Amino acid sequence: MTLTRPRPRYDGRRLARSLLRAPLDYRVVLLTVATSAVATAWATRALGPDVTTTEVDRLGFGLPPLLDGRPWALLSGMFLVEALTLPLPLFTLLGIALYEHVARHWRAAVVLVGGQLAGVLVVCGLLYPLRHGDWAWARDLAGTIDFGMSVGGFATLGAWTAHLPVAWRRRLRVGLSCYFPGPLLFSGLVYDLTHPAGWAIGIGLGAVLASGAPHPADRTPRRPSETIGLVVVAAVGALAGVVLGWGGGGSGGPFGWGPGAG
Repeated sequence: MTLTRPRPRYDGRRLARSLLRAPLDYRVVLLTVATSAVATAWATRALGPDVTTTEVDRLGFGLPPLLDGRPWALLSGMFLVEALTLPLPLFTLLGIALYEHVARHWRAAVVLVGGQLAGVLVVCGLLYPLRHGDWAWARDLAGTIDFGMSVGGFATLGAWTAHLPVAWRRRLRVGLSCYFPGPLLFSGLVYDLTHPAGWAIGIGLGAVLASGAPHPADRTPRRPSETIGLVVVAAVGALAGVVLGWGGGGSGGPFGWGPGAG
C-alpha cells in the first residue's frame, strides 16, 4: 500500500496577511515615494505654471547651490526631478527594497539619505578646485545642477551586497564596479561621477552596519574556477559600461573619447 502525501492547502489568510504587512515591511520605500509626491506637488504649486529653468534649478543639488549658500538643495533636489513630474526611480526603489528586506528600516533610511548626501558632497569636493581651471569638462560639471536620488539608490544596492553570500557578493561588486568607468570615460555626465561614489560609500556603510549579518566577512579563499568567473563578470560589466556610456550622451567624457566630444 502506497501512501500519498496530501497536497498543501492554499492558505488565503496567510497571503492576505502578507499583503497587509507589505506596507509595514517596506515602509522606507513607501515613505520615499510619498515624500517625492509631496515635494513635487509643493514645488509645482509654489513655482506656478510659468516656471522657468532657472527657478527649477534653484531646487537642484550640486556645487553651485553650495557656493550660493543653499545647502538645503541637497535634500530638495533629492526628491525632485527637473521636469517637476512625479519621479518613479524604479532602480532606486528596488535597491531600497532589497536592502530594507535584509537590514530593516532604519539602516535603509540611513544608507539612502547618507549615501546620497555623501556621494554628492564627495564629488562636489573633487570639482571645487577645478571649477575655474583649464579643464573644460571639469568646469562644466562643476556648474551642473542635478536632481533625483539615484546616488542613494546605488548606495543601498552597495550596502545590500554585505548581506549576500561571499561568492555572489564578489560577483556583484566586481561586475558593477567594472561597469562605472565606461559611462564616465565616454559620456562624462555628473552622475557618472556621483553614482560610483554612492556605490562605494554604500559598500562601506553596509559593511559597518552588517555586524550581525549572516555573511559579514569576506575572507574565503578563491578557487580557480571562481577567479575565472570573476574575470568573465568583470568583462561583461566593463562591456556594458562602454556600450551604455557610448550612447549616454554627455560631452564625450573627460578625455573626449565619446561621440559627444564632436
